[in-house]
Amino acid sequence: MADFFSEKTNEYLIGIRYNNNKQWFQEHKDMYREYVHGPMLHLSEELFKKFHEYDRSFNEKPKISRANRDIRFSNNKNPYKECKWFFLRADGSPHITYPNPTFFFEISPDWWRYGFFFYADPKGMAEFRKKIDANVSACRRVIKKYNAQDVFVLSGEKYKRIYNKDLPEDIMDWAQRKYLDFIRYEDYGNMEFYSEDLADIVFERLKLIYPVYKFFLR
Repeated sequence: MADFFSEKTNEYLIGIRYNNNKQWFQEHKDMYREYVHGPMLHLSEELFKKFHEYDRSFNEKPKISRANRDIRFSNNKNPYKECKWFFLRADGSPHITYPNPTFFFEISPDWWRYGFFFYADPKGMAEFRKKIDANVSACRRVIKKYNAQDVFVLSGEKYKRIYNKDLPEDIMDWAQRKYLDFIRYEDYGNMEFYSEDLADIVFERLKLIYPVYKFFLR
């Protein structure tokens, strides 16, 4: 298997942070393609294959982020993204708000991270809480599987108003959230980023929270 990322990847990411303009990007476009976009595409395809072999019902195809930013409605007028990511989604939606949980991998000038998130709209989150109410025991089993691992950390802003005071504390921690992230952050001191086995490393860890992903998916 060919290598994925290299120090040239970091060089580009730092470069675009401090030279976010068309001239610099055009001069380094080949660098972007070879060391950023290409490896990200390769990694996304490898992870999709592994997930599909692991679970034949998994058909969330890769959606790769573009280099260009949409600056039409943004106060930030930098034309290019500092980060690069892919989502695994069936319909290829590029939006954060989405009705299903989403596996992702992302790199920035400062860190790299991966995991899955669940950013449904308010109606979708309401359905999720109804699901918890309807089967508290199933939710507890999933939480137990999440607690059995120490790779991914749950986060997500919470509502101030208590949703259901009768829920146990551990389940309340999930039900109160406006959205949920299950993410592992790394810095570039972790040499796994440059490993030819990166797809295997990420996949084996994501499998730890696959039951959680399936719970949200249902």
